[in-house]
Amino acid sequence: MSSLLSERRIVAILLLALTAGLVVSTFGLQFADLGGAFSPMFFPRIILMILLGLTALNLAVDLMAREADRPVELMPVLVVGAAFLAYVVLIVPLGYFIASVGVGVVILLALGLRDPLVVLAVPVVGAGALVGLFNHVLTMPLPTSPFFWWI
Repeated sequence: MSSLLSERRIVAILLLALTAGLVVSTFGLQFADLGGAFSPMFFPRIILMILLGLTALNLAVDLMAREADRPVELMPVLVVGAAFLAYVVLIVPLGYFIASVGVGVVILLALGLRDPLVVLAVPVVGAGALVGLFNHVLTMPLPTSPFFWWI
């Protein structure tokens, strides 16, 4: 019974439950009779549904995998949690791009990646693609940086 309730499986179940709750909470919201892609819940709902699918796959993989006894590593979890808290606080004053790249670098370092090219390129390319999409293609601007107005 102890193998069924490992730390990894409990976290996967909690992530699935939280994500399902977030998806369900988006369905009762009414902002205006805009409908379709003009609704403010259109993109968040799509992202949450993708996240729901990924958390369901994560739980399935965790339930099928044989677990070896490993020590619990609490420091990466605390660092990632603190990075997300800092992200929420810093996204408005620093802008989307700088805050996203910063939190991406911190998370990749906390997870053990040490290749400087990967640690820098993945957050820059990911955040840059979203800035390009939202700010320049969809003209739905993300919070801008006080230092770099074009991103």
